[in-house]
Amino acid sequence: MVSLKYMKPDSIVFISPDYHCSFIYRDQFRLMGWKADIYVNCGHPEKLLYSEDGVLRGPKRKGNNFFSKVWHRLKTTVYYLTILYRYRIHFFYDSIDQFRMFVDKWPLKGKEPMSFRLYLCLAKMFGRKIVMLPSGCRGNDLRANVSKLDKGNVCGNCGYANGACNDEKNMAQFDVIRRYADLVVRMGDYWEPSEQLEIQNTKWKVIDLELWHPQLKVPDQHLLPPTNNHRILHSFFDKDRSHDGKNIKGSPCILDAIERLKKEGYPVEYMYLNDISSCNMRFYQAQADIVVEQLISGWWGSTGVETLALGKPVVCYLRPSWKKFFFDTYPEYSKLPIVEANTKNIYEVLKELVENKEYREQNGRESR
Repeated sequence: MVSLKYMKPDSIVFISPDYHCSFIYRDQFRLMGWKADIYVNCGHPEKLLYSEDGVLRGPKRKGNNFFSKVWHRLKTTVYYLTILYRYRIHFFYDSIDQFRMFVDKWPLKGKEPMSFRLYLCLAKMFGRKIVMLPSGCRGNDLRANVSKLDKGNVCGNCGYANGACNDEKNMAQFDVIRRYADLVVRMGDYWEPSEQLEIQNTKWKVIDLELWHPQLKVPDQHLLPPTNNHRILHSFFDKDRSHDGKNIKGSPCILDAIERLKKEGYPVEYMYLNDISSCNMRFYQAQADIVVEQLISGWWGSTGVETLALGKPVVCYLRPSWKKFFFDTYPEYSKLPIVEANTKNIYEVLKELVENKEYREQNGRESR
């Protein structure tokens, strides 16, 4: 891989950011003299934006009548063409199919209308490079293959299994990616080699160690009430910590373990973060004592990266085959600073971390 510092200035736009990661890469490209920006669609959640600096936004629609809709679509198309002209590299997160122009779909009877994408066709015509970053398992492979993990335990606990994730739609998306993408990189998880895509094993997840560090000073407005308890942080993406009655992180087992420890007299409390802006999230993570990432999928995500950098002991299930794949791919690593657990032994793992201060602090140091 060519070192970035030897690359000549170029231009790149990150289309729909991956939390802080896209912003950190953007800033580093700018330091190298690149033209680098981030584009978000109008419906992108504001709280997920790590920064407002340099964020590009498409035109907002005014009115809901026919002419307003047509005028908005025309303005949006012109805006998309401007992005197409200004940036040579287009980095898509989650979906390669985010730009809607006047003729952006060609419907096929009985099938998903995926055969024609005007924006992507123009991008290829004008020599633009398309990079794709899948956001999860359905962006890596078919459900039919992912469902084989743990005899269906992963898909069986996923709220998207019966709806947004079905293989007719997934296959159509993979067809589009294979047709238009020049490069597909991994988000940080390590699914078995995909049967659908040629994926580069890039360690995408990145962290600014100056912003996330154990001595981080928490502003007064973000301080939590004082406590003598060990705060055990575990968050899911909605207030019920579930989706469609299912839970891919194993949250019920985590909550049961914390409640059992409390009943047995251990000084612990559950710490749940919700409705907090990404730019302020680290101030709350820094006040946790123990972090539980997930217990089912088999790898960590943004929460794990951020809290490891903050020097917190991080508990997570690591799938044995993915660990082997990681060590085979990156032989410079001999171990991972993760306290491993699963849905069956999470109580014992948390109990040891709470009881053994030396063990807890050692894991925090290794995390950093």
